[in-house]
Amino acid sequence: MINVDKFINKRNELLLCDFLNNTPVLHILLCFDNNYALSAGVDIISVIANNKNRQIHFHLFTHNISEVNRKKFVAIKFDNIAITEYVINEQFKIDQKNTEQFPISACVRLIAPIILRDVAERLLYIDSDTLCLQNLAFMSDINLDSAVIAAVADVSYMQESQCTKYNVKFGTYFNSGVMLINIPLWCQEDITSKTLTLLNSGEKYQYPDQDVLNIAIGEKRILLAKKYNNLLALSINGNEDSNVPDDTVLIHYITKNKPWHQPYRSTLFDFYLQQSPWKNDELPLYSCKKTSSIRAYSRLMFKQKKYLSGLKHYFIYLKTKLTK
Repeated sequence: MINVDKFINKRNELLLCDFLNNTPVLHILLCFDNNYALSAGVDIISVIANNKNRQIHFHLFTHNISEVNRKKFVAIKFDNIAITEYVINEQFKIDQKNTEQFPISACVRLIAPIILRDVAERLLYIDSDTLCLQNLAFMSDINLDSAVIAAVADVSYMQESQCTKYNVKFGTYFNSGVMLINIPLWCQEDITSKTLTLLNSGEKYQYPDQDVLNIAIGEKRILLAKKYNNLLALSINGNEDSNVPDDTVLIHYITKNKPWHQPYRSTLFDFYLQQSPWKNDELPLYSCKKTSSIRAYSRLMFKQKKYLSGLKHYFIYLKTKLTK
């Protein structure tokens, strides 16, 4: 098993909690850099708001976050919540070909289960561009005895493109943005070593951490209902997240269009933002000050055969780019 402790500079206990004995603790993992600190914080607030009677330990694996943002995580105060930060150092390396489109922090989830193996047996990983809308009771209810992870199958066009490419059974290619992880079986199957070897083998993956997880885990997966990872694309002033089914547990904002970017602000995200220490932060216009998020949304609409919406957003992209 790979020695992953060398990738951790230090552990910061941002919020301590004396958990009640004989009461289950939900262990939740988020991995992010400074660009996603605000959204990770809002995500945490949404989990707490919808799980008020549960003991929760948040494990934050961070890469290059600012002291300003770190202090805002410290400012989150609840009696039944603990927050531990694990600071990732520069020894954690991924082949540059697999970090061109995605930050290296996206791959940190691959080492977290080993680091947390003495802390928890099951761990819920959630992307920092998600929101929790319901109780997370399913974490305890799902039988994970023979599965490394439980996750939601990705959308149809991803099945068509990725299953054949990586010899994954059609319909079972999962989205890695929400994963319930069986830590003992993850370690037994040596998933960390397998995935890091693939990422550093010289091959370029379109969706790096997600592709290698699907390859390494093989058939040891359980597919969950869509409500546990509702994949949602935002349009300009669309508020699409206000129309999700009532039983939705977690919303996952896919594409580069995020609800903390001005053109895609949503009432739902703002509701949790206003309860967070980031409520007075100035929100960016686009991802990394670029208009590529609009173009990405246009492409998604064409892939989903929503041609009018695709054309509309492509023209918005051209107009915005020309007037910058």
